[in-house]
Amino acid sequence: MKQTKTGRVLAALFLGMVFGLFLHFRQMRYLGLGRDAFLAQQSRYFDQITRLHSIGFMAIAGIILVAIGIGLYELIAAAVTRVLPPSTVEE
Repeated sequence: MKQTKTGRVLAALFLGMVFGLFLHFRQMRYLGLGRDAFLAQQSRYFDQITRLHSIGFMAIAGIILVAIGIGLYELIAAAVTRVLPPSTVEE
Protein backbone atom coordinates (compact mmCIF):
# COMPACT_ATOMS: atom_id res chain seq x y z
CA MET A 1 0.00 0.00 0.00
CA LYS A 2 1.37 3.38 -0.99
CA GLN A 3 1.17 6.01 1.72
CA THR A 4 0.21 9.51 0.73
CA LYS A 5 1.82 12.68 1.99
CA THR A 6 -1.47 13.68 3.58
CA GLY A 7 -1.34 10.70 5.94
CA ARG A 8 2.21 11.52 6.98
CA VAL A 9 1.39 15.20 7.55
CA LEU A 10 -1.69 14.35 9.61
CA ALA A 11 0.31 11.82 11.64
CA ALA A 12 2.99 14.42 12.38
CA LEU A 13 0.35 16.97 13.36
CA PHE A 14 -1.41 14.46 15.61
CA LEU A 15 1.82 13.46 17.38
CA GLY A 16 2.73 17.14 17.78
CA MET A 17 -0.63 17.92 19.34
CA VAL A 18 -0.41 14.96 21.73
CA PHE A 19 3.11 15.98 22.80
CA GLY A 20 2.02 19.62 23.20
CA LEU A 21 -0.93 18.59 25.38
CA PHE A 22 1.35 16.40 27.49
CA LEU A 23 3.74 19.32 28.06
CA HIS A 24 0.86 21.69 28.84
CA PHE A 25 -0.72 19.43 31.45
CA ARG A 26 2.68 18.69 33.01
CA GLN A 27 3.35 22.43 33.33
CA MET A 28 -0.12 23.00 34.80
CA ARG A 29 0.61 20.31 37.40
CA TYR A 30 3.88 22.05 38.33
CA LEU A 31 2.13 25.42 38.53
CA GLY A 32 -0.47 23.90 40.83
CA LEU A 33 2.20 22.52 43.15
CA GLY A 34 3.89 25.88 43.61
CA ARG A 35 7.48 27.07 43.33
CA ASP A 36 8.88 25.22 46.33
CA ALA A 37 7.44 21.86 45.30
CA PHE A 38 8.66 22.37 41.73
CA LEU A 39 12.19 23.20 42.88
CA ALA A 40 12.20 20.21 45.24
CA GLN A 41 11.15 17.93 42.39
CA GLN A 42 13.85 19.36 40.12
CA SER A 43 16.41 18.80 42.87
CA ARG A 44 15.37 15.13 43.12
CA TYR A 45 15.59 14.83 39.32
CA PHE A 46 19.10 16.32 39.33
CA ASP A 47 20.19 13.85 42.02
CA GLN A 48 18.77 10.98 39.94
CA ILE A 49 20.67 12.15 36.84
CA THR A 50 23.97 12.30 38.69
CA ARG A 51 23.54 8.69 39.89
CA LEU A 52 22.38 7.08 36.64
CA HIS A 53 24.08 9.08 33.91
CA SER A 54 26.29 7.00 31.63
CA ILE A 55 26.90 7.31 27.91
CA GLY A 56 26.02 3.68 27.20
CA PHE A 57 22.72 3.81 29.07
CA MET A 58 21.78 7.13 27.44
CA ALA A 59 22.66 5.91 23.94
CA ILE A 60 20.61 2.73 24.32
CA ALA A 61 17.67 4.63 25.82
CA GLY A 62 17.84 7.19 23.00
CA ILE A 63 17.84 4.49 20.32
CA ILE A 64 14.86 2.75 21.92
CA LEU A 65 12.89 6.01 22.24
CA VAL A 66 13.59 7.00 18.63
CA ALA A 67 12.55 3.54 17.41
CA ILE A 68 9.30 3.75 19.38
CA GLY A 69 8.62 7.26 18.06
CA ILE A 70 9.24 6.30 14.44
CA GLY A 71 7.16 3.15 14.81
CA LEU A 72 4.27 5.10 16.32
CA TYR A 73 4.52 7.70 13.56
CA GLU A 74 4.46 5.03 10.84
CA LEU A 75 1.49 3.24 12.44
CA ILE A 76 -0.52 6.46 12.64
CA ALA A 77 0.42 7.43 9.08
CA ALA A 78 -0.62 4.00 7.79
CA ALA A 79 -3.93 4.18 9.69
CA VAL A 80 -4.71 7.68 8.37
CA THR A 81 -3.82 6.62 4.82
CA ARG A 82 -6.09 3.59 5.11
CA VAL A 83 -8.98 5.69 6.45
CA LEU A 84 -8.71 8.53 3.92
CA PRO A 85 -10.10 7.86 0.46
CA PRO A 86 -7.53 7.74 -2.36
CA SER A 87 -6.81 10.98 -4.17
CA THR A 88 -8.53 11.36 -7.54
CA VAL A 89 -6.14 14.03 -8.81
CA GLU A 90 -4.19 12.80 -11.81
CA GLU A 91 -0.48 13.45 -11.91
